[in-house]
Amino acid sequence: MYNVLIVDDEVMIKRSLTKLINGSRHGFHVGGEAEDGSEALALWERLKPDLIVTDISMPVMDGLELIKEIRSRGQETEIVILSGYDDFGYAQQAMRYGIMDYVLKPLRQEQLEEILEKSAIRLDNKGRSQQERGKRLWECRGTASLVAEHLWMVREPEALGLLTHYCHQLLGNGLTLAACTEQLENTLALAETELVVQSCGKFTELPKPLLSASEALDELLLRAGELTSAYVEQIRRMRNWGQHQVIHKAMEYMEAHYANEHLSLSHVADEARMSESYFSRCFKEELGVSFIDYIIKLRMEKAKELLQAADSKTYEVAHAVGYSDYPHFSKSFKKYSGLSPNEYKKRLTGG
Repeated sequence: MYNVLIVDDEVMIKRSLTKLINGSRHGFHVGGEAEDGSEALALWERLKPDLIVTDISMPVMDGLELIKEIRSRGQETEIVILSGYDDFGYAQQAMRYGIMDYVLKPLRQEQLEEILEKSAIRLDNKGRSQQERGKRLWECRGTASLVAEHLWMVREPEALGLLTHYCHQLLGNGLTLAACTEQLENTLALAETELVVQSCGKFTELPKPLLSASEALDELLLRAGELTSAYVEQIRRMRNWGQHQVIHKAMEYMEAHYANEHLSLSHVADEARMSESYFSRCFKEELGVSFIDYIIKLRMEKAKELLQAADSKTYEVAHAVGYSDYPHFSKSFKKYSGLSPNEYKKRLTGG
């Protein structure tokens, strides 16, 4: 059922239109009536009608001012003008606002039926179009998430490769280049949203009108590549990517040498070619935890893995993760997991 707002300062005309519209076979119902444009605007904001039938000549705010105000708010409500003025200038000005029809009074019943039928078709098509757009947005969310992940980790070739594959897939499914472009823009918009969230609002969205200017697939992919490069460059600067890579190489070193009980902040900082204080600060900025908390977590998680083996001995596990002092290992393990190594092992085995 489509909702209609009637705007006219003549009571009999509103009454007659309401009766005809409510009795129509095209699924319309009059949800509100107004005497002038100002009253109609307040009702429109509350009711959000699908169709407005309005006069032009009214007190306070006329029909053209009402339409102009609605359009200025970016709304595409279907509008029909019912006027007593057979004036080309009025009609021309009204058409500029994208109205559906301009009809002269008195309105015959068959004219109204034609208008309602035309309006129903337009509204049905608009509804299907919005549903299709919603469906396409839903379909591209997975691709957008993967693209965002590649971009955040500065994997430019992987991000562009994924977008390229996605475009070929869309075209293979029968979409036109224009529809493929729209879907690509949707994907990038969703990816940007994820990057904004990931960066706590630091990431700046980029304009994408250049995608719509593409006339061939190769050109579209070239422009997508330019956007991808711009994204990656912004993320490099924002994340201080050189520092990021150094810290992650240090993490790889710690992963390989956690069993060395002498592994220390000083040792790893030397490997990273940084001073202890600068390395410590950069490490915490990157990972959100201190060096010592990270190495304890790394060793405890490795210990949990080793304790899962049926034939494992707790003192051997302690040594394997960098603890020559078993009591110290046991105390650290219980603090980390809430259980002693023996209790943890018994719980795993059910013993």
